[in-house]
Amino acid sequence: MVAIALGVLIVSLDGTITAVANPILALDLGASLSGLQWITNIYLLAMAATLVLSGKLGDRFGRRTVFLTGIVGFGIASAGIAVSQSVGMVITSRLGQGLFGALIVTNALALLRTLFPAESLPKALALFASLIGASSAAGPLIGGLLIEHTSWRWAFLINVPIAVVSLAVGLRVLPTRNSTGADSTPFDLAGTALLAAALLPITYGLIQAPEIGWTNWLVIGLLLAGTFSGVAFVFAERRAVDPLIPMRLFADRSISLGVLLTVISFFSLVGSLFFVLLFLQQINGDSPMAAGLHILPMSIANVVASSSCGWVIKNYGPRPPLFVGMLFSAIGFALFTGVEPRTGYLALAIPFTVLGLGVGLVMTSSVQAILGNADVTDAGPAAGVHQTSLQIGGILGTAVLGAVMASAVGAKFGPAMGDNGIPSTISEELSGEAVRSVAQGATPLPTHVTPEILAALHNATETTFMHGMHTTMWVGAIISLLGAAISVGVRRGRVVEGSTTVH
Repeated sequence: MVAIALGVLIVSLDGTITAVANPILALDLGASLSGLQWITNIYLLAMAATLVLSGKLGDRFGRRTVFLTGIVGFGIASAGIAVSQSVGMVITSRLGQGLFGALIVTNALALLRTLFPAESLPKALALFASLIGASSAAGPLIGGLLIEHTSWRWAFLINVPIAVVSLAVGLRVLPTRNSTGADSTPFDLAGTALLAAALLPITYGLIQAPEIGWTNWLVIGLLLAGTFSGVAFVFAERRAVDPLIPMRLFADRSISLGVLLTVISFFSLVGSLFFVLLFLQQINGDSPMAAGLHILPMSIANVVASSSCGWVIKNYGPRPPLFVGMLFSAIGFALFTGVEPRTGYLALAIPFTVLGLGVGLVMTSSVQAILGNADVTDAGPAAGVHQTSLQIGGILGTAVLGAVMASAVGAKFGPAMGDNGIPSTISEELSGEAVRSVAQGATPLPTHVTPEILAALHNATETTFMHGMHTTMWVGAIISLLGAAISVGVRRGRVVEGSTTVH
């Protein structure tokens, strides 16, 4: 457990540290907006496209071997970012982080499924989820401290000693038994190519949609190309001798619903929290470290819910915590609709805590619904499907809720300027690109305005942004309620050991 958790620690820690380090990194290396976007996007694209493949590689060549290879590669890629002298070097190293990170997280879950017996698997998954939640929460705090007192380079270099320790512990304690399903069957090259051809354009299309619009021909073309490739992938997998993703996985209702609930949970969480973080830093004026402290109650609640969920799953299956978790998430999002600028710490801590409890329950029980119902021999593909659903849910949430935010802001900003007495000439000047700034919590700055007009614009921006954020929170609440209804269809649970089903 410790060996596996140490490996995944560098991936989960790096994800939130990078979000804090990116603005300073961009300033130091002179990155353009496009370059800064690619620093984030190349990692997401590389990971989303290779998560399932990583699970299959673990099945073929040994999950322990592939897992430890991922740790070594991730450490080297992190060091590459730390010594980078150009944006291009950072982007190349981030590509490596995404590829090797996929090897780590997918095979970590597959190792858990393989090495822990049926009776202790729920507890192991619960502990795993709580550790990941804790490390993700620590990212902004550690990143803020490192950047404030040293350099942005240390925010990435810190991964190297963790990788060294993780590798040493993994080599010492991870057993080789039951870690591979290697055989002489030809590798599913067609499935690998078609899955990449499906995930890459869909992921990139969803990333680009908030920037260039959902009706842009590039976005439409990317989404259509990915969809057609996805359909071709399903047909190819049904005929493959050793498929990349065995379609029999989705014949199990609990696995299919577990995947759907994972997408729904991260759709709501990542998409909504994107704007909460903008609110904390742009509207409330919090520093990155202060914003991290605001999120701390959610992280603690996440750990508590995840760690206590194992007993419930073991005795009653994943359905009760899935249902309760989705309800808690809906309530948490609804509570955020009452948040206003300069709200006190306690008023923010309450919705963060409720949301953290919901996410912790859903995270642990959804992975149990997927891995616990998959055959041990399918542990790699099942883990890859789970991790891919996390990525797609988060990217989809940011894209779709970004469109909701843009629409709400576009409808509200004009009337808000009128309510604050801003002259029509200025309103017309700010009717285009300025709306995008408002959606990010930034007050647009027209030419030649008085301090009074600037103050009025700030008030209009604040009012408009809060309206948009509250709208996204309501959407998150509704989607979470839909998830609660769907969770009723998950069976009480079973754990499959080889060809034996344990009820």
